[in-house]
Amino acid sequence: MSLRLLLIISGGLEAVVGVLTLISPATAVSLLLGGPTDAIAAVLARLFGAGVFALGLACLKARDDVGSAAGLAVSIGITSYNVLAAVVIMWAAVGLSLGGMLLWAAGIGHAVLGVLLISALKTTIADLLKQQGYTTGQFGENHQGGVGHEL
Repeated sequence: MSLRLLLIISGGLEAVVGVLTLISPATAVSLLLGGPTDAIAAVLARLFGAGVFALGLACLKARDDVGSAAGLAVSIGITSYNVLAAVVIMWAAVGLSLGGMLLWAAGIGHAVLGVLLISALKTTIADLLKQQGYTTGQFGENHQGGVGHEL
């Protein structure tokens, strides 16, 4: 699966979840964790909603720029988020015995997206620099030779 498509999927999902959590934090907490929401939890849930909404927008904006350093940074950010979210959600399910209706689906979904994003991240910083005309110097397996900017 292409990195562009994964950014569209992840970005769209996170933007929608962010908006829904901003609008109704109690519903989001109940569906995910299966418990009631007090005022403090509602504030934290809304903060979470704002963050994932912003992350979703960044992914959607970066979808057409995956070859740039900024696109790579957004891709690494959403990949890290998905992997860490999967770990936290699975810990909540197994370690804390929480059980909202969508808890396992969210955990598995984040894990799958994390794995797919990791496999799609084939571009390295060296590849990005090469695309900009930089070479790696006179020695080494990646030496391009010819005229170019030397690092």
